[in-house]
Amino acid sequence: MSTSSGTARPPSDNAAWACRIAERLPAADVRHLADAAVAGASTVRSLRAQAGSPELRGACDQLLARLGAASPDQLAGLLAGAAEAVKRARRHQRLDVVWTGPETKNGTGRLTAATIVELLGKARQEILIVSYATYTEPTIAAALEAATARGVDVTILAERHEDNPNYSGVSNPFPDLHAVRLRWPAHRRPAAGSAMHAKIIVIDDRIALVGSANLTSRAIESNLECGILITGGREPRAIRDHVMDLMWLGVLERSWG
Repeated sequence: MSTSSGTARPPSDNAAWACRIAERLPAADVRHLADAAVAGASTVRSLRAQAGSPELRGACDQLLARLGAASPDQLAGLLAGAAEAVKRARRHQRLDVVWTGPETKNGTGRLTAATIVELLGKARQEILIVSYATYTEPTIAAALEAATARGVDVTILAERHEDNPNYSGVSNPFPDLHAVRLRWPAHRRPAAGSAMHAKIIVIDDRIALVGSANLTSRAIESNLECGILITGGREPRAIRDHVMDLMWLGVLERSWG
């Protein structure tokens, strides 16, 4: 429910607002915002004038709108508490945006090609790759070869023309790589033309990259693609376990060719 400046908001509204601010702004900016709240509206306006990002300026505007109806100490406490809660959560899990394509002035996110190579280099136990179109891109092939050389198990689930006649790409990527290869056979698909369309990389049950990019040079270097890199938390293992469960249930099968 929207309220005008000076009208009291329920405490839960201010708490939810503080959480949104803490999730969107760097921790240092949230601390500055909390300190400014205690000092008063003039300090908030000064912080706004010095702010280098539109996100911080917007947060200052929102804080100014709330100062007339809530205790400055209360708002500062909510901001500080939310920032600490977000900090603790991020110790256990971190989310990063991964992009392919034109850059902007935001400077947010990581590049897909570099991120994938870095992830493969971090693997110590297991790599799971799921990709619709999967080509033997040399840089990724080298990173996978290096991983297997240090004892990492590699599993690849890729689309195949034999199982999806609409697919015209490579059916056996990285042919020289020692890996477990999975397929989604046509007779296990719910309808003709169903595609194995997921794009996922999971590293050691602790890191997962989920996005739009196929494992092809064009997708990781020049298309406009977006993905989310999940570090920590339960989701990487849950993604890996779902794929493995599909195999144990017979939905996915080992591919020998």
